[in-house]
Amino acid sequence: MKAMQSKNHFATLFLFVSIAVLMVLITACGPSTAEPPVPTTAPTEESAPALAEMPTVPPVSEAYPPPLPTLDPANPYPEGEVVVPPVDTPPDAYPPSAAEEVFLEPRFRIDPASAGATTVAGQAPPNLAIAILDVTYNGEVLGVGRTDENGRFEIPVSGLIEGNRIGVTVGELQPGQTLTAMAEQYFPYRGEGFMNVPNVGILFDTVLVQP
Repeated sequence: MKAMQSKNHFATLFLFVSIAVLMVLITACGPSTAEPPVPTTAPTEESAPALAEMPTVPPVSEAYPPPLPTLDPANPYPEGEVVVPPVDTPPDAYPPSAAEEVFLEPRFRIDPASAGATTVAGQAPPNLAIAILDVTYNGEVLGVGRTDENGRFEIPVSGLIEGNRIGVTVGELQPGQTLTAMAEQYFPYRGEGFMNVPNVGILFDTVLVQP
């Protein structure tokens, strides 16, 4: 009986000791409320970080922004700038009308020409001396002749070459006339193939020689 009581007393003591140890461990592992140590020395100017110097902002004047200058209607450019005023153009004069082309009959026309042909036919102003030129060969004269009273002509030429361009022009100067004056006189009679070729002359009509 005594042995059993002693054994129960030992178990009870062991339980109290275990609880005491557990409490100590919980207290040691709990959150700490201690404050961090306070430095005993204040930071010096050398140890403190340098602050960037802020730019000095000038005070805002009461006159900013400056007032706009008062413009004089009679002199809107006080600094001397000169502006040319637009020219008044009547509405009916703009855009300018294109010069009307004037054509007079019978106009210069060369009938279709074929390679190897020995004549060139067509029409031009009546009773006019004319010449047929090979434009491709730098204005070589192929034949000369004259139109009849109706303006028709048929002029003998050497064999025409396929792909060459031939043209008709004035064959001789009329009494008291210059080449320029005659060109202006017969310009209204020009044909659809009119050309002014440097080093060749004025051709009142031209065509390509067909096969």
